[in-house]
Amino acid sequence: MDRRKFLERIAAAVAVTAPLANIVKVPETKAAIKSSMAKSAALKTPKTARSEIRDIPINLTDNPDLKPVGGTYHLELDDLERDILVVHYAPEKYTAVDIKCTHRACDLSYDTNAKDFYCPCHGSKFDLYGRVTNGPADRPLNYYHAERQGDEVVVTVYQSGDEPPANSIPPPADTVPSSGFIQKDSTVRSDTTASQPDTAGFH
Repeated sequence: MDRRKFLERIAAAVAVTAPLANIVKVPETKAAIKSSMAKSAALKTPKTARSEIRDIPINLTDNPDLKPVGGTYHLELDDLERDILVVHYAPEKYTAVDIKCTHRACDLSYDTNAKDFYCPCHGSKFDLYGRVTNGPADRPLNYYHAERQGDEVVVTVYQSGDEPPANSIPPPADTVPSSGFIQKDSTVRSDTTASQPDTAGFH
């Protein structure tokens, strides 16, 4: 075979294999592009925070203080950032609100005669749904639905910062409080950082 024919055969072989090489590489290139796009989308897509709502059962056999009318129970849920006072205010009727006053974060007490919550530090008062009826507090307490189910009282608790579920939205206030105090906005959420307790002069 002379030199000229040998070179022609080599040129022909190169011409045939070059397209095949391109065909093999194309899928790899597309896959790489798709992978890159997926990674980019994952980086740009923010993670959506999931709200958490729980029905917390309180067994009345284990917690007899809540059985009689006027009875109370202190419910603490650290992971949901909730500190709640549950009250048996009438036969088979229960309510639950934040235990901390929205004025200076003092612990509230329940008045069985007036059927309201009061702050022993500065005199603020709240109704059974956490609405302010007497200052100096001007923000409502968070309210939590509570109901009797068998031998348990079940409290619907939602995470701090989340919107309350439908059963934990207080009904509209029917009357102006007898104290004459009208809160600024009965629909305002109280999920804001309260001031530190101020118990100066209180014993």
